[in-house]
Amino acid sequence: MKCERRDSIGNHIVDIDGCLRATNHSSVSAENIRALGGFPTRNLAVWVEIYGESWLLGPLDRVELDADTVAFFRTRADAPVDFVFNRAERTTIALAA
Repeated sequence: MKCERRDSIGNHIVDIDGCLRATNHSSVSAENIRALGGFPTRNLAVWVEIYGESWLLGPLDRVELDADTVAFFRTRADAPVDFVFNRAERTTIALAA
């Protein structure tokens, strides 16, 4: 099947809890991931998975997306008990192709 409207698909593919979503944003935040996944709550922690390791995204963190790679994100209702998020600076994570 040929796609007539390529702009409706999105340039970047992300996997959110096993569901594929598309976006035209070249970088995303935890808030963007919650919106793409259709999650209404801000209490949901968003984790990015890179090479088998999970990284918690803070409120100021962004993940740069690559058009040739699917980015994997997982959501969890809460962070581990011993985890304290106190980083004030913004971090950008670049996904290597």
